Amino acid sequence: MRRPAGRVSRFVTRLWQRRMVGVRALVVTLLGTILVGFGVWVLFFSTWLAVDQVKVAGASTVGDEAVVAAAGIEDGTPLVGVDIDEVRDAVEKIPAVAKASVHRSWPHTLTIHVTERKPVATIHRGGTWWRFDSEGVLYVKTPQRDPSLPIVAFQGDPHRIALHEVADVITALPADVRADVRRIMADSMDSIQLVLDNGRTVTWGSAAESDRKVQVLALLLSHPAATYDVSVPEQPTTSGHVRP
Repeated sequence: MRRPAGRVSRFVTRLWQRRMVGVRALVVTLLGTILVGFGVWVLFFSTWLAVDQVKVAGASTVGDEAVVAAAGIEDGTPLVGVDIDEVRDAVEKIPAVAKASVHRSWPHTLTIHVTERKPVATIHRGGTWWRFDSEGVLYVKTPQRDPSLPIVAFQGDPHRIALHEVADVITALPADVRADVRRIMADSMDSIQLVLDNGRTVTWGSAAESDRKVQVLALLLSHPAATYDVSVPEQPTTSGHVRP
């Protein structure tokens, strides 16, 4: 029995449609694979998106060259392949760097922002002068003392916690009082003493309640004396007379 011509035609049409669907799916898959492969090649293997510049910001003391050297990024390294955390950790190992952040600046630049440590005082140790920051970190040594920084003298070899305690006291002081500090003596973390200009002394005690002690000291300094004791801020005392 012969099938009607119209039915045969529809059958052939559906058959070709199914085949074309399969062909289109295959073409789409192939194109997708090619595009993904091309993208991977561009990102990881080509020089189109490779590092050709490392920018540094904030390294006025450390120097851009030292930061770039610590980062260890070679020209031609794929930008996407740079381990941001690893670079940050490497830069933060520079003693004078307190914190670093790293980000990609497409298409070819890696940018490193550096926050440098700021000295609050200096200490003589091992035959040289060291600066330390607000966290009590010794990070720069110099053959000569920086006259703009107060000297810290410890009984024995200080550890970082003790330096941090002293740094907390220094940073709590208002700028005008800090400028008058000539020396800071600490027999222990609980017996910090400031030596101001004209030989005046301030018995501070520990770094606890430093904000309150600053307020009390501001009131006491309006009364000339040789010694000010704010170690117990609720019971401050003064004694002696200032030498002319």
